[in-house]
Amino acid sequence: MLRIKAKMSPTSKKYRGPILFNPGGPGSAGVAMINTMGESFQKLLGEEYDIVGFDPRGVGVTTPPVAIFSDQYERAAWDARTPPLINSTSDSFIHAYTRGELLGELAAKRTMHAAAHVSTATVARDMLTITQAHGRDKLMYWGFSYGTVLGATWDNIERLVIDGVVDFDDYYSGSWSKNLYDTDKILQLFYDECAAAGLACPLYANSSSLVQRRVEEIFMAIQVSPLAVVDGTGSGYGVVDHSMLKRDFFTALYSPFTDLNQYAHILAAVEGGDGRLALTYNQKFHVQPKCNSEPTLPIETLDATTAIMCGEGQAVNFGFARIARQFEQLSQVSKFADVVVERTTLTCAGWQIKVKNRYCGQLSGPFNSTTRFPLLIIGNTMDPVTPLVGAKKAAHGFKDSVLLTIDTPGHCSYAATSPSAMKHVRRYFREGLLPPPGTVCEIEDKLFGIPEEGFQAVTKEDKAVVDAARAISRHSHG
Repeated sequence: MLRIKAKMSPTSKKYRGPILFNPGGPGSAGVAMINTMGESFQKLLGEEYDIVGFDPRGVGVTTPPVAIFSDQYERAAWDARTPPLINSTSDSFIHAYTRGELLGELAAKRTMHAAAHVSTATVARDMLTITQAHGRDKLMYWGFSYGTVLGATWDNIERLVIDGVVDFDDYYSGSWSKNLYDTDKILQLFYDECAAAGLACPLYANSSSLVQRRVEEIFMAIQVSPLAVVDGTGSGYGVVDHSMLKRDFFTALYSPFTDLNQYAHILAAVEGGDGRLALTYNQKFHVQPKCNSEPTLPIETLDATTAIMCGEGQAVNFGFARIARQFEQLSQVSKFADVVVERTTLTCAGWQIKVKNRYCGQLSGPFNSTTRFPLLIIGNTMDPVTPLVGAKKAAHGFKDSVLLTIDTPGHCSYAATSPSAMKHVRRYFREGLLPPPGTVCEIEDKLFGIPEEGFQAVTKEDKAVVDAARAISRHSHG
């Protein structure tokens, strides 16, 4: 756990208590999030709050960790043997399925005990313990992505924000079939904005349809002619192929105003036969083992993500035929169905460890939940993995809650800079005031060109909100 302390003593009448944060994943580390963004969150919400990040069980620096692989080297070797994207070769789909079966067997032999105790319900009780250790009984919390699943388990709340809302029914079913409704809207925006940006976009063409054709031709070319890449020193090398390029393109949709902009340059370089930018971008997502005599904190791996995601699903061992049908159905929704099926249902294909203390509350189907205080629910109009319909469903299910919509692409509110949205979040935590129903907030960012700073700070508080909102968005992009 990591805490940015309030600027006054807990015995002070001005002290407002702890606000807990979870960045999602599942399997992302709250300690790392607060280490980089905690000061900005405190500037946004107020110095009277403790800002608390915690690593859920099995995640980050917790012990015992969920560790399928013995060290960084074994994990790197596993990643290096990742097959091509499903459906890109005659045997890649069944290869990925069999790899999921192997992962499940390894986990059952190596991390059965730790992986069984990472349930959402168990972590929710840990959150209560943290809150009570601060002398409070009611939770104050801001959860992103999977962190919205954690937040939704609570009713005894003082303030609760769920941001980038997962479809709870879809999550607990283990089907992962409702994530891609808005994904391709970001692609279309990318094409439109590139065509409108002129030479500020390295993939510029006279119309969005021509930009789209140019991108598609780059992907077709790399599929038949991958690029061998060696950097200037020879220490970095690899093959840039269609699977790498598409997986990373999907990842770039999470943070469009930094990564998607960068990816336009990557694709333009690949078009010209230069894969160095693509390889550099890809390497930041993978473990790079190094000999080091100094003690270090454990690295964050995908093992905890897999244990939580697969262990909580009602029926994750769907079988090859059902997963193949799911892929065909999702392919009608998004061009990135192959990436998502690979990362979810295929990864869970052989998972054997069911979590203990699985949440059994009413979050499936139409639900009606009453909490001690109304929720603030935040959703983006174009989120690649938590579409706006999930936030709307949650707003309908939690009595008296309000949906705050941000008109932006990207994953969660911090994907873009929206001072007006952050001002609503600050008022909610400090004054308990919800925005009017139907509120839609604009953003400052642009995919190409210079951002427009549209929110004019007129008071000292406004300036603090604007500065904090920009810092949170900037830090979230790494």
